[in-house]
Amino acid sequence: MACRGLYVFSHQSSLGNAPAHSLIERIAIQRKDGVKVPRHFSDYHVEVDESDLPSKVTLTRLVG
Repeated sequence: MACRGLYVFSHQSSLGNAPAHSLIERIAIQRKDGVKVPRHFSDYHVEVDESDLPSKVTLTRLVG
């Protein structure tokens, strides 16, 4: 297996500044139109919503 994307949400507080599920839902992976049986990573579209992140939360793309 190969890592194709690594996204890190960092919080200023050790207890967190936003619920994990609300951050994870910002990453969407969808099969591209016309692909019936995906066989390659390129058969998917990865979208990361970086707009309006909660206060005191940053997103860092380490791979992707």
